[in-house]
Amino acid sequence: MRVIFMGSPEFAVGVLNLLLKSKNEIIVVYTKAPKPSGRGQKLTKSPIHMVAEENGIKVRTPTSLKSLVEQEKFKNFKSDIAVVAAYGLIIPKEILNIPKYGCINVHPSLLPRWRGAAPIQHAILAGDQETGVSIMQLNEGLDSGPILKQKKFMIEKNDNYKTLHDKLSELGSDLLMEVLNKIEKHVPLEQNDDNACYANKVEDYKIYASDVCEVAYRKVKAFYPKAFVKIENKRVRILDADFEANVSLTSAGGKIINDNMHISLGSGTLIPKVVQMEGRSPCSVEDFVRGLKFSTVKKFIE
Repeated sequence: MRVIFMGSPEFAVGVLNLLLKSKNEIIVVYTKAPKPSGRGQKLTKSPIHMVAEENGIKVRTPTSLKSLVEQEKFKNFKSDIAVVAAYGLIIPKEILNIPKYGCINVHPSLLPRWRGAAPIQHAILAGDQETGVSIMQLNEGLDSGPILKQKKFMIEKNDNYKTLHDKLSELGSDLLMEVLNKIEKHVPLEQNDDNACYANKVEDYKIYASDVCEVAYRKVKAFYPKAFVKIENKRVRILDADFEANVSLTSAGGKIINDNMHISLGSGTLIPKVVQMEGRSPCSVEDFVRGLKFSTVKKFIE
């Protein structure tokens, strides 16, 4: 089939790579435009942009698909199907109806649970025991189109955002190929909107003194590697942690209770294992507190 691929971040790379190995023809890749990043604010291309260029595929980076000009350009590619994986732009109805088989999306959640921008993080934050991938037909709603295929697996205790991201990307790639190989045989299953919940974009990665202990622990997993605490106005990332539940601790106030940097919170104690101070490399808590001559006297997270 003649395929238009639409994606941007690392999650979509595995999907595109598997498509490139298939008998399908990738005629063009749509991705987010390069944006400034890093200290020098150098224009940086998306991971998908770079993979496409390495494979000699035409790349388009429009800032919107709503104009008649862009829609006509899309139409002129004469595609059989458009595959979407974390593209990052709204795809209007006019675009959805252009390919022969429409636009299908690789979504890393068990729809209708966790529609939206951050399904992986929210599955961990909510304490979900399972997650998975849904291959869905795109419509005008937010991840509300009918499901073509879905597969789930259990979330393991040691999983964090990175490990789930990689598992879901691999599963999504495999599931997509199953759908494409039998595109005419899959019967779309409408989602039950009554069971829908939404995964809004996460912008606050801080662990607060007012957090319940298990919530703080889930933040470490869900926001990896960005979850942090502030101690004496210094930001310390917590890259891995455990916790001990204690329901009698109702208002612990974020006190650091020993020289191993254990943090007393509501309903338990957060136990950091791997941390990173701003501007430094990750290290074990033992090395961290030794290097800073850490003292628990009057120390709290802010």
